[in-house]
Amino acid sequence: MFEIQSNLAQLTEKLIIVWKGTIGSRTSIKILLLLGIPVLAVCMFFSQARCAVVWDGDVVAVARDRDIAEIAVQNYLNQLEKTVGMPVKIKDDAIKFRPVWRLGAVADEKEIKRCLADKLDYQYEASGIFIDGKKVAAVRDASIGQEVLDKLLNTYSRNGRWEVAFKQKVTVKPVTVDGYELMDIDQAVEYIQFGGIGVRKYQVKEGDTLWDVAVSANIPVEELIEANPSLTPETMQIGQEIKISRPAPLADVLTTYKDVRQEEIVYRVQEKVDQNLYWGEQRLVQKGSPGQREVVYAVTLENGLETDREVMQQKTIKEPVPQIIAKGNKKLLAFRGGNSRLAYPTIGAIVSPFGSRWGRIHEGVDIAANYGSPVVAAEAGTVQCAGNRGGYGLCVDISHGSGVVTRYAHLSSVVVESGQRVERGQFIGRAGSSGNSTGPHLHFEVIVNGTHKNPALFI
Repeated sequence: MFEIQSNLAQLTEKLIIVWKGTIGSRTSIKILLLLGIPVLAVCMFFSQARCAVVWDGDVVAVARDRDIAEIAVQNYLNQLEKTVGMPVKIKDDAIKFRPVWRLGAVADEKEIKRCLADKLDYQYEASGIFIDGKKVAAVRDASIGQEVLDKLLNTYSRNGRWEVAFKQKVTVKPVTVDGYELMDIDQAVEYIQFGGIGVRKYQVKEGDTLWDVAVSANIPVEELIEANPSLTPETMQIGQEIKISRPAPLADVLTTYKDVRQEEIVYRVQEKVDQNLYWGEQRLVQKGSPGQREVVYAVTLENGLETDREVMQQKTIKEPVPQIIAKGNKKLLAFRGGNSRLAYPTIGAIVSPFGSRWGRIHEGVDIAANYGSPVVAAEAGTVQCAGNRGGYGLCVDISHGSGVVTRYAHLSSVVVESGQRVERGQFIGRAGSSGNSTGPHLHFEVIVNGTHKNPALFI
């Protein structure tokens, strides 16, 4: 169209030359008037042609000519890029320039920019952070995107001492986005760390209420109900599963490191038979002591929580010393056909064991018994003595042979006498509180070759 204006101008110049050459002829004057007036009218019409700036089919502004329009648009885009500090992207062919014919005032560059600001729809050429191919955040450029990723990883790297990597595939790629999608570094980090939803299940226990479950999960009751629409206090059942949703990372960070530890090696306990000990008796031959080893573990964490620990190597620094215990298998009374156990002398539990008591050695066991409860012989034998014996009070000693003697003290009555033969389980008297006694019970001793043994081992 601008070429048409130029051609019309050239034609007008030629008409003027012809006019000058034929100035004296009436016929020529008429011809020139007939031809020139329309040409001049067309020239006047096209001399009013302007350049319209068109956005998405709508005229945004009208400039005096195309140069002014193009310069105004480009300056506006440059201004946008300078303001935000990043490239601005508009749709291809979104802005067009076309001629229009208009009389009157036209827009200058400032007015064109104002009109563009009201109409122009633009996006930014930014960088997107993608997790497994899905865009989760957009930042100004690739360097900012890398800073976001580095900050996420460094959260778990212990100042670079531990190796860190993303569990998912995380990339930074160019994207075109609207301005509201852009995030700064801290916003992007926080969103990737907490923008996901993690769901775990809780099983209702007896006595649970909605408030108990919410408090233990550290979430408001309203959020608990929102995650479980059908859940009400009246319908809760024991064993029912409740969904508990919590913020979760969009990208998981895996941390690996070596953990070197000094660990104790537990010693083994070895047992051996000692023919000189009675059945149930034992003796410490060698005290055990733990060993020590150095272990190198490969430890894996996911978002700071340990998920795996594997032994890479280990080295023994000190061998453990086993503990050796000798145990007896000698029968207390071999003549009983292999029965090495004594009969329980009365009904009741042991209330005071054999061993140290009140700074002295308690040479037997005290068996709880009511006053007058029957007492029987623990094994067949001969009564050595039956009667009062100092602190023992009324007492019976029975010899079973092979150096084995049983003693029954603090009795209230005795029905046997010295030299009498008794059988296993035979009634010999009744429990009481005679002698040095604080209450009714049976004091029972087992003496082997003059040495007191723990009766609990034999009854």
